[in-house]
Amino acid sequence: MTIRPRALAGAAIAALASVLVLSACGSSSEPAASTSAGGDAGALTVYSGREEEYMEPVFDAFEKKTGTTLDVRYGDSADLALLVGEEGDKTPADVFISQSPISQSYLDQKQLLSQLPQAVLDRVPANLRAADGDWVGIAGRQRVLIYNTDLVKPADLPKSVLDLTDPKYKGKVAVAPSNASFQDFVAALNQIEGKDATNAWLAGMAENGAKSYAKNSAIAEAVARGEVPMGLVNHYYVLEIKEDDPKAPVAAYRFPGTDAGSLFLVATASVPAASPDKAKADALVGFLVSDAGQQLMIAGEGEYPTATGVAAPKGAPSLSEGDYPAYDLTGVTDLKAIAEQIRESGLAQ
Repeated sequence: MTIRPRALAGAAIAALASVLVLSACGSSSEPAASTSAGGDAGALTVYSGREEEYMEPVFDAFEKKTGTTLDVRYGDSADLALLVGEEGDKTPADVFISQSPISQSYLDQKQLLSQLPQAVLDRVPANLRAADGDWVGIAGRQRVLIYNTDLVKPADLPKSVLDLTDPKYKGKVAVAPSNASFQDFVAALNQIEGKDATNAWLAGMAENGAKSYAKNSAIAEAVARGEVPMGLVNHYYVLEIKEDDPKAPVAAYRFPGTDAGSLFLVATASVPAASPDKAKADALVGFLVSDAGQQLMIAGEGEYPTATGVAAPKGAPSLSEGDYPAYDLTGVTDLKAIAEQIRESGLAQ
Protein backbone atom coordinates (compact mmCIF):
# COMPACT_ATOMS: atom_id res chain seq x y z
CA MET A 1 0.00 0.00 0.00
CA THR A 2 1.37 3.38 -1.02
CA ILE A 3 0.68 6.47 1.05
CA ARG A 4 1.10 9.41 -1.28
CA PRO A 5 1.49 13.08 -0.35
CA ARG A 6 -0.47 15.49 -2.48
CA ALA A 7 -0.66 19.25 -1.99
CA LEU A 8 -4.02 20.94 -1.58
CA ALA A 9 -5.04 23.13 -4.49
CA GLY A 10 -4.91 26.83 -3.71
CA ALA A 11 -8.65 27.27 -4.08
CA ALA A 12 -9.28 24.42 -1.65
CA ILE A 13 -6.93 25.96 0.90
CA ALA A 14 -8.81 29.24 0.64
CA ALA A 15 -12.14 27.51 1.09
CA LEU A 16 -10.91 25.57 4.09
CA ALA A 17 -9.36 28.62 5.73
CA SER A 18 -12.60 30.53 5.48
CA VAL A 19 -15.01 27.90 6.76
CA LEU A 20 -13.39 25.30 8.97
CA VAL A 21 -13.51 25.81 12.71
CA LEU A 22 -10.01 25.66 14.18
CA SER A 23 -9.37 25.63 17.90
CA ALA A 24 -6.75 27.86 19.48
CA CYS A 25 -4.74 24.88 20.64
CA GLY A 26 -4.47 23.39 17.17
CA SER A 27 -6.52 21.09 14.96
CA SER A 28 -6.35 17.64 13.44
CA SER A 29 -7.87 19.04 10.25
CA GLU A 30 -4.67 19.30 8.22
CA PRO A 31 -4.45 16.50 5.67
CA ALA A 32 -1.63 14.13 6.45
CA ALA A 33 0.33 11.74 4.26
CA SER A 34 3.77 10.21 4.19
CA THR A 35 6.32 8.00 2.39
CA SER A 36 6.72 7.96 -1.38
CA ALA A 37 6.21 11.00 -3.58
CA GLY A 38 4.62 9.08 -6.42
CA GLY A 39 1.75 6.65 -6.62
CA ASP A 40 1.20 3.39 -8.46
CA ALA A 41 -0.42 4.18 -11.80
CA GLY A 42 -2.55 1.03 -11.55
CA ALA A 43 -3.61 1.57 -7.95
CA LEU A 44 -6.95 2.59 -6.53
CA THR A 45 -6.70 6.05 -4.97
CA VAL A 46 -8.36 6.30 -1.55
CA TYR A 47 -9.03 9.47 0.41
CA SER A 48 -9.44 8.39 4.03
CA GLY A 49 -10.80 10.60 6.79
CA ARG A 50 -10.22 7.74 9.22
CA GLU A 51 -6.75 7.47 10.70
CA GLU A 52 -4.06 5.22 9.26
CA GLU A 53 -3.74 3.38 12.56
CA TYR A 54 -7.25 1.98 12.18
CA MET A 55 -7.54 1.66 8.41
CA GLU A 56 -4.16 0.17 7.46
CA PRO A 57 -5.01 -3.36 8.69
CA VAL A 58 -8.23 -3.27 6.66
CA PHE A 59 -6.51 -1.97 3.54
CA ASP A 60 -3.70 -4.51 3.88
CA ALA A 61 -6.23 -7.33 4.09
CA PHE A 62 -8.01 -6.09 0.96
CA GLU A 63 -4.74 -5.84 -0.96
CA LYS A 64 -3.77 -9.35 0.08
CA LYS A 65 -7.20 -10.74 -0.82
CA THR A 66 -7.56 -9.05 -4.22
CA GLY A 67 -4.05 -8.15 -5.39
CA THR A 68 -5.23 -4.54 -5.88
CA THR A 69 -2.79 -1.86 -4.74
CA LEU A 70 -4.23 1.02 -2.74
CA ASP A 71 -2.76 4.51 -2.94
CA VAL A 72 -4.03 6.12 0.28
CA ARG A 73 -4.13 9.73 1.36
CA TYR A 74 -5.12 10.37 4.98
CA GLY A 75 -6.57 13.60 6.31
CA ASP A 76 -9.49 15.19 8.12
CA SER A 77 -12.87 14.09 6.71
CA ALA A 78 -14.16 17.63 6.20
CA ASP A 79 -10.93 18.76 4.54
CA LEU A 80 -10.96 15.82 2.16
CA ALA A 81 -14.65 16.28 1.34
CA LEU A 82 -14.04 19.93 0.52
CA LEU A 83 -11.08 18.88 -1.62
CA VAL A 84 -13.15 16.35 -3.58
CA GLY A 85 -15.78 19.05 -4.00
CA GLU A 86 -13.14 21.41 -5.36
CA GLU A 87 -11.66 18.77 -7.67
CA GLY A 88 -15.10 17.76 -8.96
CA ASP A 89 -15.00 15.41 -11.94
CA LYS A 90 -11.20 15.67 -11.97
CA THR A 91 -10.69 14.13 -8.52
CA PRO A 92 -8.23 11.22 -8.48
CA ALA A 93 -10.14 9.63 -5.59
CA ASP A 94 -11.70 6.25 -6.39
CA VAL A 95 -13.01 5.77 -2.84
CA PHE A 96 -13.76 8.37 -0.17
CA ILE A 97 -13.91 7.22 3.44
CA SER A 98 -15.28 9.67 5.98
CA GLN A 99 -15.31 9.53 9.75
CA SER A 100 -18.72 11.15 9.62
CA PRO A 101 -21.90 11.18 7.52
CA ILE A 102 -21.93 14.96 7.22
CA SER A 103 -18.94 14.96 4.84
CA GLN A 104 -20.52 12.31 2.63
CA SER A 105 -23.82 14.21 2.57
CA TYR A 106 -21.91 17.28 1.42
CA LEU A 107 -20.57 15.41 -1.61
CA ASP A 108 -23.86 13.64 -2.20
CA GLN A 109 -25.77 16.90 -2.42
CA LYS A 110 -23.18 18.11 -4.96
CA GLN A 111 -23.95 14.96 -6.99
CA LEU A 112 -20.30 13.86 -6.99
CA LEU A 113 -20.92 10.26 -5.84
CA SER A 114 -22.00 7.18 -7.76
CA GLN A 115 -24.56 4.63 -6.61
CA LEU A 116 -23.14 1.56 -4.91
CA PRO A 117 -24.14 -1.98 -5.97
CA GLN A 118 -27.33 -3.24 -4.35
CA ALA A 119 -25.45 -6.22 -2.92
CA VAL A 120 -23.22 -3.81 -0.98
CA LEU A 121 -26.14 -1.68 0.18
CA ASP A 122 -28.08 -4.73 1.36
CA ARG A 123 -25.33 -5.53 3.87
CA VAL A 124 -26.31 -2.49 5.96
CA PRO A 125 -29.72 -1.43 7.40
CA ALA A 126 -31.46 1.35 5.47
CA ASN A 127 -31.08 3.87 8.31
CA LEU A 128 -27.27 3.53 8.17
CA ARG A 129 -26.83 4.27 4.47
CA ALA A 130 -27.80 6.97 2.00
CA ALA A 131 -31.36 6.81 0.74
CA ASP A 132 -30.09 7.19 -2.82
CA GLY A 133 -27.49 4.43 -2.36
CA ASP A 134 -24.49 6.73 -2.80
CA TRP A 135 -22.76 5.95 0.49
CA VAL A 136 -22.86 3.30 3.17
CA GLY A 137 -22.07 3.19 6.89
CA ILE A 138 -18.98 1.13 7.72
CA ALA A 139 -18.64 1.54 11.51
CA GLY A 140 -20.73 3.15 14.24
CA ARG A 141 -20.26 4.97 17.52
CA GLN A 142 -22.45 6.67 20.09
CA ARG A 143 -22.01 10.10 21.59
CA VAL A 144 -21.61 10.08 25.38
CA LEU A 145 -20.52 12.35 28.22
CA ILE A 146 -17.19 11.23 29.66
CA TYR A 147 -16.75 12.32 33.27
CA ASN A 148 -14.12 12.14 35.99
CA THR A 149 -15.52 9.95 38.78
CA ASP A 150 -13.40 11.74 41.38
CA LEU A 151 -14.88 15.11 40.44
CA VAL A 152 -18.45 14.33 39.42
CA LYS A 153 -21.11 12.42 41.32
CA PRO A 154 -23.61 10.41 39.23
CA ALA A 155 -26.45 12.36 40.85
CA ASP A 156 -24.98 15.59 39.43
CA LEU A 157 -25.00 14.40 35.80
CA PRO A 158 -27.44 16.23 33.47
CA LYS A 159 -30.69 14.64 32.34
CA SER A 160 -30.18 16.01 28.83
CA VAL A 161 -27.30 17.32 26.73
CA LEU A 162 -29.31 20.54 26.52
CA ASP A 163 -28.91 20.97 30.30
CA LEU A 164 -25.16 21.54 29.95
CA THR A 165 -25.83 25.27 29.53
CA ASP A 166 -27.03 25.41 33.14
CA PRO A 167 -24.81 27.65 35.35
CA LYS A 168 -24.04 24.62 37.57
CA TYR A 169 -21.87 23.30 34.72
CA LYS A 170 -20.04 26.57 34.07
CA GLY A 171 -16.44 25.87 33.03
CA LYS A 172 -16.91 22.14 33.61
CA VAL A 173 -17.61 20.82 30.10
CA ALA A 174 -15.20 20.17 27.23
CA VAL A 175 -16.12 20.11 23.53
CA ALA A 176 -14.21 19.70 20.25
CA PRO A 177 -15.87 22.24 17.91
CA SER A 178 -13.69 21.47 14.88
CA ASN A 179 -14.15 17.71 15.21
CA ALA A 180 -16.31 15.93 12.63
CA SER A 181 -18.35 14.10 15.27
CA PHE A 182 -19.24 17.35 17.03
CA GLN A 183 -20.22 18.91 13.71
CA ASP A 184 -22.38 15.85 13.01
CA PHE A 185 -23.97 16.34 16.42
CA VAL A 186 -24.76 19.98 15.62
CA ALA A 187 -26.28 18.97 12.27
CA ALA A 188 -28.41 16.39 14.08
CA LEU A 189 -29.45 18.91 16.75
CA ASN A 190 -30.62 21.25 13.98
CA GLN A 191 -32.83 18.45 12.72
CA ILE A 192 -34.05 17.17 16.11
CA GLU A 193 -34.52 20.41 18.06
CA GLY A 194 -34.59 23.03 15.29
CA LYS A 195 -31.94 25.54 14.26
CA ASP A 196 -33.04 28.27 16.68
CA ALA A 197 -32.80 25.89 19.66
CA THR A 198 -29.42 24.64 18.39
CA ASN A 199 -28.06 28.17 18.07
CA ALA A 200 -29.29 28.93 21.58
CA TRP A 201 -27.55 25.82 22.92
CA LEU A 202 -24.26 26.63 21.17
CA ALA A 203 -24.34 30.22 22.43
CA GLY A 204 -25.26 28.99 25.89
CA MET A 205 -22.31 26.61 25.94
CA ALA A 206 -19.98 29.43 24.90
CA GLU A 207 -21.38 31.76 27.58
CA ASN A 208 -21.07 28.96 30.13
CA GLY A 209 -17.34 28.72 29.53
CA ALA A 210 -17.20 25.38 27.72
CA LYS A 211 -13.56 24.44 27.14
CA SER A 212 -12.51 23.80 23.51
CA TYR A 213 -10.13 21.00 22.53
CA ALA A 214 -8.85 19.95 19.13
CA LYS A 215 -10.28 16.43 19.21
CA ASN A 216 -12.13 13.83 21.27
CA SER A 217 -9.01 12.03 22.46
CA ALA A 218 -7.67 15.29 23.93
CA ILE A 219 -10.93 15.71 25.84
CA ALA A 220 -10.80 12.16 27.21
CA GLU A 221 -7.20 12.60 28.36
CA ALA A 222 -8.00 15.97 29.96
CA VAL A 223 -10.94 14.46 31.87
CA ALA A 224 -8.77 11.56 33.04
CA ARG A 225 -6.18 14.05 34.34
CA GLY A 226 -8.84 16.06 36.15
CA GLU A 227 -8.17 19.10 33.96
CA VAL A 228 -11.87 19.36 33.20
CA PRO A 229 -14.66 17.37 34.93
CA MET A 230 -16.57 16.18 31.83
CA GLY A 231 -16.74 16.35 28.05
CA LEU A 232 -18.72 15.30 24.98
CA VAL A 233 -16.99 12.47 23.08
CA ASN A 234 -17.63 9.20 21.23
CA HIS A 235 -18.08 6.14 23.44
CA TYR A 236 -14.87 4.36 22.47
CA TYR A 237 -12.61 7.07 23.90
CA VAL A 238 -13.69 5.96 27.37
CA LEU A 239 -12.83 2.37 26.45
CA GLU A 240 -9.38 3.48 25.23
CA ILE A 241 -8.62 5.36 28.46
CA LYS A 242 -9.65 2.31 30.51
CA GLU A 243 -7.60 -0.03 28.34
CA ASP A 244 -4.48 2.06 28.91
CA ASP A 245 -5.20 2.48 32.63
CA PRO A 246 -7.95 0.33 34.16
CA LYS A 247 -7.82 2.48 37.31
CA ALA A 248 -8.33 5.77 35.47
CA PRO A 249 -11.15 7.74 37.17
CA VAL A 250 -13.37 8.01 34.10
CA ALA A 251 -16.78 6.67 33.11
CA ALA A 252 -19.18 7.08 30.22
CA TYR A 253 -22.61 8.57 30.77
CA ARG A 254 -25.21 7.91 28.11
CA PHE A 255 -27.96 10.50 28.16
CA PRO A 256 -31.29 8.80 28.95
CA GLY A 257 -33.56 7.41 26.28
CA THR A 258 -33.57 9.19 22.97
CA ASP A 259 -31.92 12.41 24.12
CA ALA A 260 -29.95 14.12 21.34
CA GLY A 261 -26.78 13.68 23.41
CA SER A 262 -26.95 9.92 22.74
CA LEU A 263 -26.67 10.35 18.98
CA PHE A 264 -25.54 7.29 16.99
CA LEU A 265 -23.16 8.15 14.14
CA VAL A 266 -21.46 6.16 11.41
CA ALA A 267 -18.20 6.34 9.52
CA THR A 268 -18.99 6.05 5.82
CA ALA A 269 -17.61 5.04 2.43
CA SER A 270 -18.48 6.09 -1.10
CA VAL A 271 -17.23 5.91 -4.68
CA PRO A 272 -16.84 9.30 -6.43
CA ALA A 273 -18.58 9.42 -9.81
CA ALA A 274 -15.27 10.37 -11.43
CA SER A 275 -13.61 7.06 -10.49
CA PRO A 276 -12.19 5.41 -13.64
CA ASP A 277 -12.30 1.97 -12.03
CA LYS A 278 -15.71 1.76 -10.40
CA ALA A 279 -15.73 -2.06 -10.29
CA LYS A 280 -12.62 -2.22 -8.11
CA ALA A 281 -13.74 0.78 -6.06
CA ASP A 282 -17.11 -0.89 -5.41
CA ALA A 283 -15.24 -4.05 -4.42
CA LEU A 284 -13.27 -2.15 -1.77
CA VAL A 285 -16.44 -0.65 -0.28
CA GLY A 286 -18.01 -4.10 -0.39
CA PHE A 287 -15.06 -5.51 1.52
CA LEU A 288 -15.47 -2.86 4.22
CA VAL A 289 -18.99 -4.13 4.99
CA SER A 290 -18.19 -7.83 4.57
CA ASP A 291 -17.95 -10.02 7.68
CA ALA A 292 -14.15 -10.05 7.49
CA GLY A 293 -13.90 -6.33 6.78
CA GLN A 294 -16.29 -5.45 9.59
CA GLN A 295 -14.30 -7.41 12.16
CA LEU A 296 -11.19 -5.49 11.13
CA MET A 297 -13.07 -2.17 11.05
CA ILE A 298 -14.27 -2.44 14.65
CA ALA A 299 -11.16 -4.05 16.14
CA GLY A 300 -9.17 -0.83 16.42
CA GLU A 301 -11.49 1.48 18.38
CA GLY A 302 -14.25 -0.65 19.88
CA GLU A 303 -16.85 0.72 17.47
CA TYR A 304 -20.10 -0.94 16.47
CA PRO A 305 -20.42 -2.92 13.23
CA THR A 306 -22.94 -1.61 10.71
CA ALA A 307 -23.41 -4.83 8.72
CA THR A 308 -26.32 -7.00 9.78
CA GLY A 309 -25.34 -10.08 11.77
CA VAL A 310 -21.85 -8.95 12.85
CA ALA A 311 -21.40 -8.96 16.64
CA ALA A 312 -20.27 -5.84 18.50
CA PRO A 313 -16.83 -6.01 20.15
CA LYS A 314 -16.45 -7.05 23.77
CA GLY A 315 -16.55 -4.08 26.11
CA ALA A 316 -18.71 -1.89 23.91
CA PRO A 317 -21.80 -0.57 25.72
CA SER A 318 -25.12 -2.12 24.77
CA LEU A 319 -26.98 -0.42 21.97
CA SER A 320 -30.56 -1.51 21.43
CA GLU A 321 -33.61 -0.04 19.77
CA GLY A 322 -34.64 3.16 21.50
CA ASP A 323 -31.20 3.85 22.98
CA TYR A 324 -30.47 6.67 20.57
CA PRO A 325 -32.46 9.51 18.98
CA ALA A 326 -34.10 9.23 15.58
CA TYR A 327 -31.97 11.18 13.12
CA ASP A 328 -31.85 11.02 9.35
CA LEU A 329 -28.15 10.47 8.65
CA THR A 330 -28.84 10.91 4.96
CA GLY A 331 -30.42 14.35 5.30
CA VAL A 332 -28.98 17.10 3.12
CA THR A 333 -26.40 19.02 5.14
CA ASP A 334 -24.28 22.01 4.21
CA LEU A 335 -20.82 21.23 5.59
CA LYS A 336 -19.67 24.85 5.36
CA ALA A 337 -22.83 26.18 6.98
CA ILE A 338 -22.44 23.88 10.01
CA ALA A 339 -18.84 25.00 10.54
CA GLU A 340 -19.95 28.63 10.24
CA GLN A 341 -22.85 28.06 12.65
CA ILE A 342 -20.43 26.76 15.29
CA ARG A 343 -17.96 29.58 14.68
CA GLU A 344 -20.61 32.28 14.94
CA SER A 345 -21.79 30.93 18.29
CA GLY A 346 -18.46 31.90 19.85
CA LEU A 347 -17.90 28.36 21.05
CA ALA A 348 -14.69 27.98 19.02
CA GLN A 349 -12.00 30.63 18.85
